[in-house]
Amino acid sequence: MRDQKISVFDIYEYLPHTNCKNCGENNCMAFAEKLLQGKKTIGGCSAIREDIYEKNRQEIQSLIDPNRE
Repeated sequence: MRDQKISVFDIYEYLPHTNCKNCGENNCMAFAEKLLQGKKTIGGCSAIREDIYEKNRQEIQSLIDPNRE
C-alpha cells in the first residue's frame, strides 16, 4: 500500500525516546534500526509495553508489518 520505503525515523518517531538500554541497544534510534531490519521485535522495548504507549505500539506494528490485522 505504501509507495515509499519506511525509514528508521518513521519507527523512531513512535518510540518513547528514553534511551534506557533495556532492549540491549545503546539508544532508541539503534533499537528502531533493529526493528526495521527485523532483528528485534517491538516487545523488546520495555517502555513501549506500558499502557500509555498503546497507540504508539500499534503504529510501529503497522509500519513494520502492514499486512498484520
